Amino acid sequence: MKRTKLRTILGISILLINALIISGCGAVPLGTATASANAPVLLYEDDFSDPTSGWEVSSQGGLKDYYQGTYHIKIDDPNIFSWSTIEQSFGDVSMTVDVAFTGGADLAEMGLICRMQNNQDFYFFTFRSDGAYAVFKMYQGNEIFIGMEGYQFSDAIHTGLNTNLVEVVCRGEELSLTINGTPLVTVDDSSYQVGDVGVIAGAFEQTDVNVYFDNFSVSQP
Repeated sequence: MKRTKLRTILGISILLINALIISGCGAVPLGTATASANAPVLLYEDDFSDPTSGWEVSSQGGLKDYYQGTYHIKIDDPNIFSWSTIEQSFGDVSMTVDVAFTGGADLAEMGLICRMQNNQDFYFFTFRSDGAYAVFKMYQGNEIFIGMEGYQFSDAIHTGLNTNLVEVVCRGEELSLTINGTPLVTVDDSSYQVGDVGVIAGAFEQTDVNVYFDNFSVSQP
């Protein structure tokens, strides 16, 4: 999907990194509970070690595919978002994922999706490789900042070609983003109550964006 706005690109030195360090278990079915009665109920998880676990595999506009125990989104067109979902519906969720950006573009955007109604309407939570972050609502195909006038920056985000742990909570009207254990923003919106979940990546003016996701999990918050 084409972006509705162009953003300023900040220069970042480009180095190539290897695949993410992976751990954990393969995909588990909906409703699988954790062992402890006090722990959140685990709804879904995938460490992408099984290339048949159900995520989209496509070469349209770039690439979506499994790669060495990660899920890889490559974007070849400028000012584009690309995403993949698990094609299930949830209400309140807490999601986590490890994300790494490997270039060759100078700048990339990446994060998580919740309550997707369709490809035109959903929430998404992103950070950029220059340390900026935001919470958006996609409404009829248009990106709208929620509770923010624009991107904000945080030292909690590992900039450049590094891995970040992203956590998103969608509980009722409350939507929150945490990165590397640091809560960054909580906003309110009531447009969408249930929907699909997944991962998202974005390119700016430079193409050849490569983003790798690992250890994706969905729990009851």
